[in-house]
Amino acid sequence: MFTLQKQFKRPKGILGWVVGKVMEFDNRKINNWSIKQLSIENGDRVLEVGYGPGYCIKRISTRFPDTFVDGVDLSETMKDAAQKKNQKAIEKGRVRLFVQDISQFDLNDAQYDRIFSVNNYPLWNDQKQALSHLYKMLKTGGTLLITVQPRGDEERDSKARRYGEEISQALQEIGFKHIALSYKDVSPALTVSIKGVK
Repeated sequence: MFTLQKQFKRPKGILGWVVGKVMEFDNRKINNWSIKQLSIENGDRVLEVGYGPGYCIKRISTRFPDTFVDGVDLSETMKDAAQKKNQKAIEKGRVRLFVQDISQFDLNDAQYDRIFSVNNYPLWNDQKQALSHLYKMLKTGGTLLITVQPRGDEERDSKARRYGEEISQALQEIGFKHIALSYKDVSPALTVSIKGVK
């Protein structure tokens, strides 16, 4: 079980590839729900934290042909999978994929219109520091969206509500405005999205 949990944090090798496929299938509904809430406009610069096999990046770059999308993830295996899925957009310079911890991720003061993360927040080592870092990377008026569906030991609706409170509080302390919570009832557990504007 411990090995499998590690795979969900940093998928590696064949087992990691399988885990990536499971994540893509499991997360499809909440990925689409999250993208919709971002209200992306053509021409936006977007960052996804924890891109996994690259489903959201592909969806965004296909639907909004003038967007530029960067992704950061901890896993080389996921980068390989996402690269295959987004090869055309990468070749056109519209998608860039990085392997790094979000707390240390820096692209020479890159500024984004939208930053989002789906089912990745619980894996961050220093969540508060990472959220502050994301705040700095947003343009003024830019939107941050964090979506979490509790899994494994945390698979309870009450945990989703706690994540909602905890992340909202952190965003408020960092300086985000217009903080809004949304919930979606999706199997296996209630899912929460927290949105804030810089």
